[in-house]
Amino acid sequence: MRNNIKIMGRSWNFKSHSLAGALAIMLAALLWSIDGLFIRPRFYILPAEMVVFWEHFLGFIVLSPFIFLNWHKIKLISKKSWGALIWISFFGGALGTIMITKAFFAAMDGQASFATVIILQKLQPIFALFLASILLKERLPRFFYLWAVIAVTASYFIALGQSGLDISTINWQHSAALFAFIAAFAFGSSTVFGKRVANHLDYKIVAALRFGLTAILVLGLAIFTGTIGQTSQLSLIHWELLGLIVLTSGAGAMFIYYFGLRRVSASAATILELFWPFSALILDYVFNHNYLNYIQVIAFIVLLVAFYKIYLLDKLKSVTFKAKVISGSQRGRVLGYPTANLDKTDLDIPHGVYIVKLQLAGQDYLGLMHFGFKDVFDEPVSLEILIKDFVGDIYGQEMSVTVIKKIREVEKFSGAEELQVAIKRDLSILADFSKGKNML
Repeated sequence: MRNNIKIMGRSWNFKSHSLAGALAIMLAALLWSIDGLFIRPRFYILPAEMVVFWEHFLGFIVLSPFIFLNWHKIKLISKKSWGALIWISFFGGALGTIMITKAFFAAMDGQASFATVIILQKLQPIFALFLASILLKERLPRFFYLWAVIAVTASYFIALGQSGLDISTINWQHSAALFAFIAAFAFGSSTVFGKRVANHLDYKIVAALRFGLTAILVLGLAIFTGTIGQTSQLSLIHWELLGLIVLTSGAGAMFIYYFGLRRVSASAATILELFWPFSALILDYVFNHNYLNYIQVIAFIVLLVAFYKIYLLDKLKSVTFKAKVISGSQRGRVLGYPTANLDKTDLDIPHGVYIVKLQLAGQDYLGLMHFGFKDVFDEPVSLEILIKDFVGDIYGQEMSVTVIKKIREVEKFSGAEELQVAIKRDLSILADFSKGKNML
């Protein structure tokens, strides 16, 4: 099946769109590897809450311009999206970061091995895959989950191929094990809720709000525990390292991560995050000259194959929902392309223009669905469907809609003529689809 569609002389490759997302998540994982190996251990004598507050506060300062530049969009964020933002800020930002920091600090203190922390982190995809299925209704091909299991297993051997740690030997009474387990759940659930909000908001806004909300939450905790008063213990080198974290594994990595999360499923994202043990061992080899044994080399190859297979299989099965037709602004009718406005605007799919199948009054139709802000980008989210070969009054009626394929992003148009050209372009793609041309 081809992924290229030629539109007005330009070739659009929708699979390359997801490839950019996959590479972005793997790059973020690489930056997290650098943090865990070379930066965060330098802070282990300091309170984790205080360190996490400053890395998020400084990160928020760097990202805050995106909030001021997009304030008109932020005012339109739905309650559902705010709930997801608060979740990822508390679990992924505050709790998860504090717990994994404490886990590594406890391991450096001799309470447990680093291998214990790493193996428990491998539970993160299990939490994420389960929650993505329940909350986001992600339904991926069966072989996706097979390769997900293979990727998790390969990452286990990559990270622990030399130590040979068995999960049955983990002492759960040690705080490092408990901290790592909590972090795995926090980060796994944050991936799922992050996907929900990244579907509907620009990734730059998501990263900025996440760091701002997390800074507020951790500041409250640091004040409650009294650790914020130990800021004076930060030396000049600590401040320099905090600045490095902001630009790399902190704000920089999350900025890149949310760019990628918009373009792949939450299930694929959590597996691609396993790139961090891969990149960590590469860095360990380059800088510390620690060689891999044959088990780890084989696991490397298997993990790379699993990543490739997951990238190919990251294609969600169709989403179906029911909604009622409501009155709208009549803008589509004025343009010569009347649309049906629907009352459901909280779908867990990315904003964009889609080809859909719909059932109305017992009849099946094909159509184009616009989901997202309108082209002026200062109105509430709308869900509109242009029904192919249909004329009639359907206000108040309910229809069943099956989303087939996204064909483009929501765009901002300079005027009515440019919008009409885009609609004609979309209808041409829909016509080729209805004729059975293998363009999608």
